Amino acid sequence: MATNVNVPWDTVSPFLVWQFLVPLAAGWVQTVLYGIFIRAGDPKPQPGSPRFNKHRRNILIAVYAAYFAFTIYEVDFNLQRSSNAYNDLGVPIDVDESGVNSRFRRLTIKYHPDKIGPNVDRDQANDYFVHLKHARDIILNPAKRYAYDRFGPDILEQCPGCLTIKDYTDTALITAATTYGALLIILIGAKALGFFADGSYWRFLALLAVATLELRTALRSDHPAFLSNYLNPLITSSHIRPPYLPFQVIAIVKKASISLAQFLALLMPLYRIDPANPTKPTEDSLEARHKQIDRLSMLVTENSKDANRLLELESIPYRDNEKAKSELREALKKYMVQNVVHQEKEVRNAMGEVMMRKRTGAPHGAVGTT
Repeated sequence: MATNVNVPWDTVSPFLVWQFLVPLAAGWVQTVLYGIFIRAGDPKPQPGSPRFNKHRRNILIAVYAAYFAFTIYEVDFNLQRSSNAYNDLGVPIDVDESGVNSRFRRLTIKYHPDKIGPNVDRDQANDYFVHLKHARDIILNPAKRYAYDRFGPDILEQCPGCLTIKDYTDTALITAATTYGALLIILIGAKALGFFADGSYWRFLALLAVATLELRTALRSDHPAFLSNYLNPLITSSHIRPPYLPFQVIAIVKKASISLAQFLALLMPLYRIDPANPTKPTEDSLEARHKQIDRLSMLVTENSKDANRLLELESIPYRDNEKAKSELREALKKYMVQNVVHQEKEVRNAMGEVMMRKRTGAPHGAVGTT
């Protein structure tokens, strides 16, 4: 019994896309949006600031939703394009033996090489008829049909000597075990080396969930309940597409779970105050106060730059009148301090703390400052 360790590119490529392409696309979109909605000369949110992280989160969610929808569409489109034995014969997935034979007799009348017209390529017609016979043989053979529905057409090529359901199931389980085992080793090794630290729990959970679904599908004689009771009846009634087989659903769930785990790994660091060095919200240390003072200094510096730029613009009409320009400059500075700087939450908090410290120890009933 031959088995292959097969980690397909479709399983590995989402890791590369989420680690490099999605952050690159989100950063590019954020830069473009800042260029459109923030006026020239106005300060832009700095990387790592709460406002910047909020914008980053929203853009990542939008990019994720677009990419997630595209990946699901891509997988489903490829599944429909490759078709399957049921669609090729034009029979439902729960068809019985008499239904298959009846349908094949009608197809024989239409596609048999001896019954085609003179203008049809005979070799091509013969190949297509052989393809239809192969599809019929798969559905009529209980072991092949069981394996085909759950593991896809590759299992028939992977195990040409298999005769029973157990043979096909053992081959598929060994292949799945080697594939998931290789992915598990990669994830554990990457975590040990410091890569993929954020969202590692979700990656392991996604791997476990998909492996459990595939194991359940392989060992049970019936199709998953959500597929046979909900999804396929909805699709059949709405005529969106042909009903899904279990191996098609597993292919979609694999792609979706990998994408979801990677997205959560990218999104989680942005919910921290400082992604590189997270701190507790209730921390009240000397270092935290110094950081707050540094932020206030940066705020004052930025407002001073804004005031100077505004002064230069507003004082152009008074270029030749130094006295009027000086009065205008002082009035604008006073306005900026009283109506912009003093309105900042951190500035008000700092001023309140200073006032409380000045009044500490004042006699009861004292009025004014001490």
